[in-house]
Amino acid sequence: MALLDLYRSLGIADERISNAIQGASGFPVDRLAHVGVHVRQQNRRYGEKGEPKIVVTATALVPPQSPQGAWSLLGWSSTNPVWRPYRSAQNAFHSRPYPEPSAESTSYRQKWDGAADMVERALSDLVDELDGIPYTVTVDTQSARRMWDGLPNIRLGEQPKPTGGDGNRSRYRLPGARLGADAPEAVIRLNTEDEEVPQPVSVTHLGKKDGAEPVEKDTSTLLFEVATDFGTPVWLLCNVPRAYDGSGAGRLGSKRTRWEAEKSVQSEDRSKRRKGEMPQNFYAMTATEILPIGGPSDEAREALAAMTARLCHQTLFWSDRARYPVPLHAARQMDLDHPQYRREAVDTEPGTGDEEEATE
Repeated sequence: MALLDLYRSLGIADERISNAIQGASGFPVDRLAHVGVHVRQQNRRYGEKGEPKIVVTATALVPPQSPQGAWSLLGWSSTNPVWRPYRSAQNAFHSRPYPEPSAESTSYRQKWDGAADMVERALSDLVDELDGIPYTVTVDTQSARRMWDGLPNIRLGEQPKPTGGDGNRSRYRLPGARLGADAPEAVIRLNTEDEEVPQPVSVTHLGKKDGAEPVEKDTSTLLFEVATDFGTPVWLLCNVPRAYDGSGAGRLGSKRTRWEAEKSVQSEDRSKRRKGEMPQNFYAMTATEILPIGGPSDEAREALAAMTARLCHQTLFWSDRARYPVPLHAARQMDLDHPQYRREAVDTEPGTGDEEEATE
């Protein structure tokens, strides 16, 4: 695992990534560049002075010129706003402190509009680097919704106002939306927040043959399409904790929750003794919500959702699944590895659903 993460820090994308991106649909996701934009606000500690700092990092997974070639990984950061190979971009980002707040941004709205404008300029510069290759942008809705007004469910499909907002809303609808012909093919919105994403509890497999009985299963790692009330379907990628999949069967949480935990039983008869279930670990599935916004067709959005799920399943940095696809994880990891990153709470095990939220 440490060796794989070292490869990630060097920006090495081997054939695993090429195999993961290749799909069976008619939409050529393997001929697109895939950009991940990570945004975070680091609040000041108790006793510190000054405004909170906004950190923006981005990566671009660029396809090779020939089908047999290797994918390349570019990096960008708000402290060094130049696209360069990922390893160089990460080193340049880590060699400088987090950017100080702009003196021109006096309000909350101006601060986040300034960050969104910075991303617009970064995508405009990337278009020159890609030299005609179309691209997509992936963002985490929890951190990015305050920068782009078109990400929340209530704004999906809403046309932007000519004035750009009412003062409280962002002037930017989606990443790259103001670039005209250079705008991304689609924006892929990810949500891993357990309070907002439905939790899978079981899976029913319907037989393909007539008269086949449905089969109930406790867990699944598949991608499911879910119909919504706003027209565009959303996809849920089910995740099973790594500890649940480990050696040994009968993990607690597969049949019942802690509300139904059995009490301990003490008896002189050894066969009747039983440990209490309440203090033991319970495991449950989690889900990653994937919503492609835009795109030329329903087939394209389905292909982009499947590609995003495969890039969560096939990671650069370890042998298991992650909650974020490769471009967004690589951008996020640039920030997490920075010397000034707050390390009071870090991810315990990526992809398990047991992670703690990083302290802002």
